[in-house]
Amino acid sequence: MYADDYFTLGNKRTVKPLGGGSKQIKANQLLKNYTPEQLHAMQTAVVDLCMLVMQRRFAALPTAHRTMRIDPALFKIPVAIGDRSDTVQDLPAALMGTRFAVEGETVRLFMQWGVGLAAQHLDMDLSCTIAFATKTDHCSFSQLVATGCKHSGDVREVPNQVGTAEYIELDLVALQQAQAQYVTFTCNAYSAGALTPNLTVGWMSSQHPMRISASGVAYDPSCVQHQVRVTQGLAKGLVFGVLDVAQREIIWLEMPFQGQLVQNLNVASVQTLLRKLESKLTIGQLLTVKAQAQNLQLVDSPEADEVYTVAWAQNTAAVTQLLVD
Repeated sequence: MYADDYFTLGNKRTVKPLGGGSKQIKANQLLKNYTPEQLHAMQTAVVDLCMLVMQRRFAALPTAHRTMRIDPALFKIPVAIGDRSDTVQDLPAALMGTRFAVEGETVRLFMQWGVGLAAQHLDMDLSCTIAFATKTDHCSFSQLVATGCKHSGDVREVPNQVGTAEYIELDLVALQQAQAQYVTFTCNAYSAGALTPNLTVGWMSSQHPMRISASGVAYDPSCVQHQVRVTQGLAKGLVFGVLDVAQREIIWLEMPFQGQLVQNLNVASVQTLLRKLESKLTIGQLLTVKAQAQNLQLVDSPEADEVYTVAWAQNTAAVTQLLVD
């Protein structure tokens, strides 16, 4: 899963100690003792060995099936190993590293909080960081307009029971013209000790105009592409997604960080985590190995003997059954 990332000279790595937050560590200094060709051979040896073990395991499992269908989206979802989250979430949970194609030319980030609470001061902040080749910029309550980004404004109070929300409009055309590489989505607890329970974050299609209520909520579920509700927040901040501008894809992340402001985020840590996720085996690739080992024919028909969908992949216990007896 991590051979490609580990054996790359100079690569910093993200690790997650039990009970702690993500930390960035330096590359193994012993890698300097080897040539690039030797390091590549190490990567290949580790991957080949692991794939051989998986092939042998699947080949030893008896099956009467003859056909398999794999949803193409599963080739964009990494196998969930080593990605335990500090943030307890519900709604349709997504696995870290899942990629969503952008719908249209614009994306609307949203964060809603305070539903069901009495009127009070409860300051949550939605923000984003724009990464260019040689610099970074941000869009938040302290800077409402940035390259390709426009914030709806700072909200510090929640009205009685109905909740409130903040939004950021992302213009993909403007971001591409400015040669932005990534836009990182973050939410922070400014006034509370941690992210408030029942805070909902996600993104929606902004092809249609919004009507915002007096409380600041403009919640149209039909426009939502993906959302997650935080039911237990254990950190002051959370990175919940990254827009890959060139690929026009949004990568779901769950990376807690400490700090009241988006400026407290270490952008290098996000890039390290992305590299780690990109090097991981996808669920689609793992199922392809299973099909080859068991001589199953890959077909497009929903009538296949074995059908693997995104809904199936969201059940991590079911995916784990592919890896263990």
